[in-house]
Amino acid sequence: MRRLFPILGMLLLVSGAVAKQPNFLIILGDDISATSLGCYGSMNPHTSPNIDKLANEGVRFTNMFVSEAICGPTRAELYTGLQPHRNGCMQNHKATNKGVLSVVQRLEKLGYRVGLTGKRHFKPQSVYPFEFVEGFPQNCNLREKTDETWVGVEEFMTRNSDQPFCLFICSIHAHAPWDSGDTSLWKLDELNLPPHLVDTPETRHYFREHLAEVRLFDEQVGQAQALLEKTKLNENTALIVLDENGTGMPGGKWTNYDWGVRSACVIKWPGVDEAFVTDALAQYCDVLPTLIDAAGGEVPAELDGKSLLPLLTGKTKKHRDEAFFVYNSGPEGPPFASRAVTDGRFKLMWNFTPDNLFAVRVINGFDYGYEDKKDPNRHVRMLYLSWLKKAKTDPAADLWIQRYRRHPEFQLFDLQNDPWELNNLAENPEYAGQLQRMKGSILEWMDQQGDRAATK
Repeated sequence: MRRLFPILGMLLLVSGAVAKQPNFLIILGDDISATSLGCYGSMNPHTSPNIDKLANEGVRFTNMFVSEAICGPTRAELYTGLQPHRNGCMQNHKATNKGVLSVVQRLEKLGYRVGLTGKRHFKPQSVYPFEFVEGFPQNCNLREKTDETWVGVEEFMTRNSDQPFCLFICSIHAHAPWDSGDTSLWKLDELNLPPHLVDTPETRHYFREHLAEVRLFDEQVGQAQALLEKTKLNENTALIVLDENGTGMPGGKWTNYDWGVRSACVIKWPGVDEAFVTDALAQYCDVLPTLIDAAGGEVPAELDGKSLLPLLTGKTKKHRDEAFFVYNSGPEGPPFASRAVTDGRFKLMWNFTPDNLFAVRVINGFDYGYEDKKDPNRHVRMLYLSWLKKAKTDPAADLWIQRYRRHPEFQLFDLQNDPWELNNLAENPEYAGQLQRMKGSILEWMDQQGDRAATK
């Protein structure tokens, strides 16, 4: 009888006997740390007026996380409801396992059209047979990024009022190179930089350029809201705004630091009229089960994610006990593997290769002899080179560089009192029990995921 429910639900929908299935519009940023947004405490103004307004009208998650802070794994998790080792994409550019079902197949079974415009960064096509919608650029590495058009998006959303849709708008902002948008909103000498970034003229220049692209993403969110109102779809469309993984600078993307794995998530849900903020722990794999649940389907037991619908509708205030993270360097740098967990207060990072250099080829590949013939003047590389120059005469700058290059086996942080993860408590005997408990949680999660990374 349970298998018949989606079919019966669709038949009742056509007859008007039950509430109409909601549409889903998911807007995904690119390499934007949550702390760059006003509603998440941005240290600099003017970055996100539209998202801030949406947060005042909807639900803002303060503890939403990606499982792996790299573009490919982040998107695979979002679309499949499975974490990296179970969907197969546990390194950047790695394919999802053939036979895995994504949001496309899951929602098409429930009567939805499922489309995507903009950046893709996934494979194979058999797992992700989206209807690709024209309008948004796909290449996140473009310089002076081209303008998008909304004609295709509007056509997709309004094509058939009798059939619900799910559309992903995948922006290329604020992926490097950072060279688009209006930087006049911020003065270089007035910028507030994250404390782990070395303060150089180049850092300030590129961080301001990054903020300008964050603002472009925010403008896209505003345009999407305006389109929903114009087409009168806003009353029955769930709007979900996510910032993907962290900023593509040292200590963000490519790491298990909070600046990499903590994501912005703002949701405007049909029928939820009272705005609120939740500190419930959630991960990207929870989004797909939420869509399935709201569409009237049964969430498959094999998914790693759990529906957020009870949280959104006020039936519960808690979702997960812990959130887990993984980093695998793969071809992006020297061999490096790390796993991590947070309970919302504490975070343990377990680095399995502490003797290895931590390096990402597009940032500090020259630290291990990598020659970038394609783009030797990448913006993030120019930023990092300015750090090396300053470190020759500034011991504090050298310390921040070593923080990036070298990771001890264990890093334990109190996120409540140390949100930028600057004080490692792993050697403090007062926290030995906490470390061991969280180490055990990581081992249990790895076993559940089929993660065979070498551990001591």
